[in-house]
Amino acid sequence: MRPGDIFSYAFKGLKDRKTRSILTILGITIGILAVITLLSNTSGFDNFLNEVLSKIGSNNIWIIPTREGSVKFTDTDVIMLSRLPGVRATAPFYLTRVMLRSGSIEKQVIFLATDPRMIKLILPDLELLEGEPLQPADVTAVALGYKVAHPPDEPSKSIKLYSSVSVLFQSERSIKTKTFVVSAIYNEFGSTPYLDVDNSILATVEAAKNMFGSKYYPAIVIVANSPDAVEPLINMLKDIYGNDIEIISPLTIVRNVRAIISNFSIFMLIVASVSLVVAGIGIMNTMIMSVMERTREIGVLRALGFTQKHVAAVFLAEAALIGAIGGLLGIVLGVLASLFLGDIFARMLQVREASTSIAQVLQISYTPVITPELIIESFFFAILVGVFSGLYPAVKAARMDPVQALRSE
Repeated sequence: MRPGDIFSYAFKGLKDRKTRSILTILGITIGILAVITLLSNTSGFDNFLNEVLSKIGSNNIWIIPTREGSVKFTDTDVIMLSRLPGVRATAPFYLTRVMLRSGSIEKQVIFLATDPRMIKLILPDLELLEGEPLQPADVTAVALGYKVAHPPDEPSKSIKLYSSVSVLFQSERSIKTKTFVVSAIYNEFGSTPYLDVDNSILATVEAAKNMFGSKYYPAIVIVANSPDAVEPLINMLKDIYGNDIEIISPLTIVRNVRAIISNFSIFMLIVASVSLVVAGIGIMNTMIMSVMERTREIGVLRALGFTQKHVAAVFLAEAALIGAIGGLLGIVLGVLASLFLGDIFARMLQVREASTSIAQVLQISYTPVITPELIIESFFFAILVGVFSGLYPAVKAARMDPVQALRSE
């Protein structure tokens, strides 16, 4: 008997028991859907974390006072921290939201200020599109992120090089305005969890001090010599400042998040595997019931010349078809669910009520990774579950006594 005939006969057997077959297929579909959704989103988020480290740099450390008045950073702190072993450079750091006005353009942006010489260390992939880089002594000049100069929601409008912009910010008692000249515009950089440079105004420390009128720095950024020096530096910072500062390090946070995601993924894979086991048991139950109901049919097949192998092949083909159909449906729904849930998961990971200005501009965006290997492996795994679950019923049907089967009512 040809394989095509076996699968045709097996498919007819599934059609004759539509409701039971659909419910059994549904179990496989749910299991494969869960596996694809989980693995694609995990891979996408892992790629996002790697991209974050490459953009921001794995050697950066930010220190911020935990509460107002707990510690006040001055130039003394900057100099003292620059002398710690393993430190490449340090600088004051400002990060806050302000309102930008330029002609008819008015939008909320991020005001980012530090030593211009630190920009390349903090953001190694940031490139200048036009203009000249800021100099440490500049107090009236700023550089604009790409989306500030070219608002995506207003493509007909843009801020030109050397034009003036007004920055509105909240002081202690009122809203104040400061005017700057645009000396540079940066190329599109992309969003990162800590610094959304494309939606930022970049200024010098001196410009920020004049603007906010404070002699204390809200944060300090430290660049370590290497990723290996980050952990020792964090320990030294804790020894120096204790609980008066919050330490933010992309490297340590990415490691911790990756560990959490990995553990969560293992747990979810176990859950998905359990669902596939349950689906496999459902297939086995369905096939056993089918064997019992088709006892006389099996006797007729044996009387017509079907061998034990042919009978076993028919029932294994039914089980394989259940796995294949469920796998295909699970793949299609899994791909759609991955693309839909990727945005939801990213929103869930946003920091809604952050205590620091850096955390308040936290942006997380990733795309699930759906590879051909994942799809192929999921499909064949679904078939394997079906065949393995149908093995016992197929053997049971093949070993049935044809004479006794024909006598069955």
